[in-house]
Amino acid sequence: MLGRGFLLGAAVGCVLGVYIAPHLGRSRVGVGNFSEGNLPQVNIARALPEKPTWPTDEQAKVQLFALSKWDLNKHGNGSKVIVNRCIRIADAEIPCELSAQLRWISGDTRIEAVFQGNGGDWKMIAAKNR
Repeated sequence: MLGRGFLLGAAVGCVLGVYIAPHLGRSRVGVGNFSEGNLPQVNIARALPEKPTWPTDEQAKVQLFALSKWDLNKHGNGSKVIVNRCIRIADAEIPCELSAQLRWISGDTRIEAVFQGNGGDWKMIAAKNR
């Protein structure tokens, strides 16, 4: 059903693949690594801020209630907001993943929020339920 040319091509391709594959991971003298040479340089250490520079759980809770226009005095006592992780997108802006246990909702709620920093104080400028 398949022609001789196709079968011969598949056989040659398999043999070349088996021969070439082990050599692909080796670095060559004078040739830079693909991931280092052709991709733009990104400072990963700068993109991932350390936890002390993140908004605190309490700041996130206060800002979430303020942005959502919920009454913190009425519903804040039984609610809890935890900042799970953040990544820096600009000098003063950090998107974070939050986990919230709100008093009037059963179970955990996952929230993506963007904070804008101003001298160590954080203001939530956007939030989205995941």
